[in-house]
Amino acid sequence: MSYRSDAVRATIDEWKAYPEGRPALYWQEVLNPPDPSYSGDWCGGFVLRNLKQAGLAKNLPWTIGIGFIATARLPRITEPEPGDVLVVPSPFQHQAMVISYEPTTGMVTSIDGNTPGITPHVRFIRNGNIEFYSIQPLIDEAEASASSWPYVVAGVAIAGAAAWVWFNGLPGPMDRAIKRLAA
Repeated sequence: MSYRSDAVRATIDEWKAYPEGRPALYWQEVLNPPDPSYSGDWCGGFVLRNLKQAGLAKNLPWTIGIGFIATARLPRITEPEPGDVLVVPSPFQHQAMVISYEPTTGMVTSIDGNTPGITPHVRFIRNGNIEFYSIQPLIDEAEASASSWPYVVAGVAIAGAAAWVWFNGLPGPMDRAIKRLAA
């Protein structure tokens, strides 16, 4: 599995389990500080929550009035991939999760929150008024974080062992040699 497929799977699972949506839960999980009573349009909160469910955007909050795309510095793209963010910029900044894209036909399938529940849509992107933003920076960040954790743990373990030795000393001749070097 990949982060992209995990994001799509989280979105599809949410749609199938809760077709009416759960705005209070989305805002609880993406706003900082959490505010389940927030009553704004929840399409973007739905997208961000599903990205988080996929292990992406872990520390990325939704900022009221700004959203998350600019904060995350997601680049605008012309050829979306599954998991990317679809935005209808006018008249209301609607956001959705890209499920699939067929470049030969120009058709994109998305799952949209707040429409009024959760609904799948198929759009012809050449009609305009649709933007796409890549989640690749979020994937890169998650992969970098995942690949560095064993080294961090090992570094902490080594530092911990060295501290134990420093404070407790080693028995025998090695202990005496370290004490001489420290003197």
